[in-house]
Amino acid sequence: MLLAVNVQAETIYELDFSNAAGNVKNWFEKIDWEFREDIAEMNLRFEDDKLVIEPTKDELGVLMREFEPEDYLQGVTKIRIEWGVDQYLQGADWSGPKENFRNTREPISFMVFFGDTKLDSGFIFAPNLPYFISFFLGKDEKPNEVYFGNYWQEGGRYLCIPCDGSTGKTFVTEIDLAEKFVELFGKKQLPITALGIEIDAQKTEKVNGRYSKAFIKRVQLIKQKTN
Repeated sequence: MLLAVNVQAETIYELDFSNAAGNVKNWFEKIDWEFREDIAEMNLRFEDDKLVIEPTKDELGVLMREFEPEDYLQGVTKIRIEWGVDQYLQGADWSGPKENFRNTREPISFMVFFGDTKLDSGFIFAPNLPYFISFFLGKDEKPNEVYFGNYWQEGGRYLCIPCDGSTGKTFVTEIDLAEKFVELFGKKQLPITALGIEIDAQKTEKVNGRYSKAFIKRVQLIKQKTN
């Protein structure tokens, strides 16, 4: 006997820049995102239906959305990101064992935080953070590799997907988030408690008057139900 399986998908949270315009900071503040670190130095702008990020200083910039407990995102099973890179960072290097200090930088990453228990960062001057998965686009990294940063090695994992090093191309990163969390941390996925967009151009080289140039068009967090 063949049984029909009906899969329904619901978008739980979405960032869509197709109609975004005006002041970037004001746009994000209206949806409860915060500017952190040196994000103001990242030359953010809305252009051609996307958020463009083009740092002209070798700084770290972060956009964050922290949810109140009653607004935690429950049951998210998939993430889908439409984004790309026009210029990669010169000098970023994720290779080598995690015990070695590496120049772990990215032109753009999207971070998903899980649960509210903060884990040791491994460095006194780095804040403790919950579990997180950081999706990033890199030039020389491998799509099937699980990367570690220099800090947050207990609860942080970095994935470069699809990671083919092309420029001027829109990539679609689509991952079964619930399955990946179990694979990476060996436990059932926790609720999503925060989201972040990070650009880290520290200790890299300026080329063409900038350190990198990346863009993001859309992010969807999806809950799939099977009937």
